[in-house]
Amino acid sequence: MNLEDQVQINQKKAQSRIVLPPLVCFNWGDKAGYETVDRAKHYGLRAKGTGLVVVEATAISTEGRFHDTMLGIWEDGHIHQFEKIAKACKEENALSLVQIVHGGFQSLGPEVYSASTYDKANKTVKPMSLEHIDQVKKDFVDASIRAHKAGLDGVEVHGAHTYLLNQFTSKKTNQRQDIYGGSLENRCRLPLEIVKEIRQATSPDFIIGYRFGCNDESFEEDIVLLKALDEAGVDFFNVSAGFISSVIDMPKDFPYSYITYMGVHLKNYTEKPVACVYDIRTEMTARDLVQNFNVPMIAAGRALLADPYWSKKVLAGEPINRCHHCKPRCHYGSDGSNCPYFKEEWFKD
Repeated sequence: MNLEDQVQINQKKAQSRIVLPPLVCFNWGDKAGYETVDRAKHYGLRAKGTGLVVVEATAISTEGRFHDTMLGIWEDGHIHQFEKIAKACKEENALSLVQIVHGGFQSLGPEVYSASTYDKANKTVKPMSLEHIDQVKKDFVDASIRAHKAGLDGVEVHGAHTYLLNQFTSKKTNQRQDIYGGSLENRCRLPLEIVKEIRQATSPDFIIGYRFGCNDESFEEDIVLLKALDEAGVDFFNVSAGFISSVIDMPKDFPYSYITYMGVHLKNYTEKPVACVYDIRTEMTARDLVQNFNVPMIAAGRALLADPYWSKKVLAGEPINRCHHCKPRCHYGSDGSNCPYFKEEWFKD
């Protein structure tokens, strides 16, 4: 396997094994879910040579926002901004998905909702009723229909990073006593229903990705959920952390992050493409994971923020602007224009 290889995802082909994973551009939107900085230019530049572009976490409802400037896809007026992104990516032969999310107890506001009550500082966390869960399912499906109308190749359902669906699948946060709690089968029910309903509401070739959050240090529960999502219709897995510690069953000589290892391990339990993520900033790391660990796709997020031409340069063997891994956190966490490499010319016609 080589980084330059095409990858079959559902009925479409990614032009390389490189993925731009979803990374929120904070403060580049308004409180109504609309962009204030041109995302078509932002993603269009990074689509050059990239196989799959996953647009940043986008709220399926006002209730589900975890930041007041994140993009929205909860109303038809939002469609146009994603039409522009889809067009920009297609012009560079890159597939494009949008990550759709509900924050659960990570959402804004003093009163929030989750699978169960939860001890969250400065917030009252209420369990969702069955009627509320039905509405959340509808919101995920409606968001997917809008993505389909926008011409995107698919959606990535966010089931990681301690957001709502991850809160349902984790036994640490789901204490329900109904059909959505208790057993592993019940805790997995909500994301499986959402995936199946998205497939029914869109089309057979519409890509359904899943941001998979590992919850089990032994991987036993994660493997069960992964296989169930595969059978339900997920076409692509973007593996990361959920409610899990770094103490996982990982070979001591594995040279990369435990988060990267999650994808390396779980790729063995599905025939669908799996992307590994975390601190993949150089050509050497990307090629090593693909060639020596048989990773189907690599997600180079910070690398592509620092250098929008990272994919194109890596595939051509050219020098890159290497991400500084700024501390205490990436400057895109406040405003992308604060990145040491940011250039205003990227947004000029």
